[in-house]
Amino acid sequence: MNADQAVRDELGSRWSRELREWAIPDDLLAVAPDSPWSFDPRAFSPVYDGPLNRTQEAIVDLLDRSPSRSVLDVGAGAGACVLPIGSFIQSLLAVDRDAAMLEMLALESESIPQLLVETRVGDFFALEPDLELYDVVTSQNVVYNVDDLFGFLGGLIAHAKVGVVLEMTLYHPHYGLNLLWRQFHQLERPTAPSAVEVIGALVMMGMTPKVALGAGVRRASDPATQVISTRRRLCLTPREDVAIQSALEQGLVLPNPTVTLVCEFADG
Repeated sequence: MNADQAVRDELGSRWSRELREWAIPDDLLAVAPDSPWSFDPRAFSPVYDGPLNRTQEAIVDLLDRSPSRSVLDVGAGAGACVLPIGSFIQSLLAVDRDAAMLEMLALESESIPQLLVETRVGDFFALEPDLELYDVVTSQNVVYNVDDLFGFLGGLIAHAKVGVVLEMTLYHPHYGLNLLWRQFHQLERPTAPSAVEVIGALVMMGMTPKVALGAGVRRASDPATQVISTRRRLCLTPREDVAIQSALEQGLVLPNPTVTLVCEFADG
């Protein structure tokens, strides 16, 4: 094994190990009234008014390089990223493990007549062998759910003709609630891994990602929905809603900015 491969293997192993440290203790899961991994699709619906974020702008810029304007969105959810830029896309394949999310995406897309939409429910690694090439491959807030970092990034790159656009939080998506885990459960949560490891992995794979910090893709939300989502993630009951709302109003959620990574292929 050469030195480069050893460094790559160490990063991959460290990424996997650090992700496992985010597991919620079994005793809390056993008494949680709702799954902390369940989501209301309505909280992920697209927002069409207002400016695009850096991820959406990057996708549009890459699509300008190809007349076919095809997009593969891995972990597409309800379409919060791609549907607001649907007028720039000709064909979209949306992949997600949540069928309800994709059903909402398909319904929302009916308001964009020129956009040809296909959805596939399932895990990216299972679906990947049957996927074709797309001008742009994008994925938002999925990488922290993936144990095999290099396999996931390699799969995205393999199916892109023009480029890949990744969006993720700087730290793990649950990092922002670390103070609340301490407040409600006296539990210290991890801080690693971060987007720095993803950038490092891309560089090891021969990519030169452009990096931008900014706001994430906007999704429909309201204070009540935010309280419910936070309650689920913290494995709490509705009895704690007032305390949760107070914590949110006090700004006890740690800052966790969004990172957009763009890998543009010179021969795309």
